[in-house]
Amino acid sequence: MDFLEKWIEYDYNPWILFDSNGRVKTLNQEAQFLLAEATVKEIFDLAVAYANISYGFKTTMLDLNYGRYEFFGIMVGYEDNDTIAIRLYQKPPERISNPHIEDMSVHNIYTLIDLAISTSSISRCHGFDTLFDPTFPEIKIHPEEFVKLMTEIFLCFKDTKPIEISMTLKTGETLKFEKRRYPIFQISTRGDLDPSCSIFSLNSIAKRLNGYISKKEDRIVFEAPLITA
Repeated sequence: MDFLEKWIEYDYNPWILFDSNGRVKTLNQEAQFLLAEATVKEIFDLAVAYANISYGFKTTMLDLNYGRYEFFGIMVGYEDNDTIAIRLYQKPPERISNPHIEDMSVHNIYTLIDLAISTSSISRCHGFDTLFDPTFPEIKIHPEEFVKLMTEIFLCFKDTKPIEISMTLKTGETLKFEKRRYPIFQISTRGDLDPSCSIFSLNSIAKRLNGYISKKEDRIVFEAPLITA
């Protein structure tokens, strides 16, 4: 791998090269993470939609969201009809400058989720379906804030079908603060999502848990560092 290839590979901004049928020919490391949040077709269609009318390169400033990824612009380029490339300019992530650790204590995360479910079940006709990894460790968290966040998330879903809750550990990504790196756990809540749900208000709670919220078509995802000690 030469210097230019390394530069592209480790660029903070996702870069993908497609063939004319929308298949990925090559991509950098950051684009691999992006494609866990968006489909290949979505990104290819975006490239085609914003490509220059004639051969060449075109930069467009626009706001895009894919899961937890936010972008402020893209550049699309092609010099023949066989390949097309896109680079997405990523907004800087919010840094955890004042982590909340001192007021946290070790808890079984499933017990806290069950408490939020019990509280929310009173006003719902449809229940909850859960998919959890039984080997997940106890973690440091602020219990009241976490239960409050989950309860507020549940309110974002219409009472037309059960809410599906799953919790996983993300691979290949970490959060860093206070000179340490922590793995990331992710709680996905899926159902009939009300489009008017305010992510801003949810994020204000999530930040107090050192985490963040993202919204997709039918789900809300909470991600935070897994702190065990």
